[in-house]
Amino acid sequence: MLFTADIGNTTITTVVYKENKPLFTARINTDRRKTSDQYAYDLKHLLETKHCGTEGFEGAMISSVVPELSSVLKTAIEELLAVKVLTLDLGVKTKLAIKGINRGELGADLIAGAVSAKEKYSLPCLIWDLGTATKISVLDDKGAYLGCTISAGVRMCIEHLGSGTSLLNPIEIKAYNKPFGNVTFDSIASGTIVGTAVMLEGLSERIMKSLGYEDMQIVITGGLAPIVLNSVEKFDPIYDKNLINDGLKLIYEYNHGGKQ
Repeated sequence: MLFTADIGNTTITTVVYKENKPLFTARINTDRRKTSDQYAYDLKHLLETKHCGTEGFEGAMISSVVPELSSVLKTAIEELLAVKVLTLDLGVKTKLAIKGINRGELGADLIAGAVSAKEKYSLPCLIWDLGTATKISVLDDKGAYLGCTISAGVRMCIEHLGSGTSLLNPIEIKAYNKPFGNVTFDSIASGTIVGTAVMLEGLSERIMKSLGYEDMQIVITGGLAPIVLNSVEKFDPIYDKNLINDGLKLIYEYNHGGKQ
């Protein structure tokens, strides 16, 4: 089995692969205060809950946009599973061409998602990643990474509205598709959830126009993807909840002789 973890600012997404297929997908909260021992305890409980256990792992692969947790989680996994952990950093082979960008400035999650999309979907391709931030990654018709857009995520927008105003309290984040509201909940939901969908559609159209593509494959991933997807009207994105972790699996194989 292979253990993969994508460390995000809000959650850590874990996928365990057995015989090249995902055994389960799970998320735990990102907590910068926890020690490696505490994360090892959390992961052990998670694996036991999923009826997986800690035996039979050949390795592990992680990506992280939270540098202070990278070594913490790496230590936790190595001690718990008795395997070596490969971290997606500059020394790791990805087989992803990156144009006009310093790879050191590109988030590991964006790299893993692009590697996965290049392998699994038609090109050119846009990757909508909806997590703490809302991102669009751009792959050309050869699978090269051209760049991305980054904006505030849905949850961040709603929380800042609540903390920065007296009368606008945070709302429950759930699927929503009304373009405007006549009560506070509806108004905030239309502005943030539907607004994010419309922004993604508009930016994608501009990206296609700037590159001279009439159409591009669109893949949507991230914890908030199912909610925003409900409000998308102009495109028909493919929802792939394991896109980033699938990329980590591929990168692990590239670096261990599993794929050429």
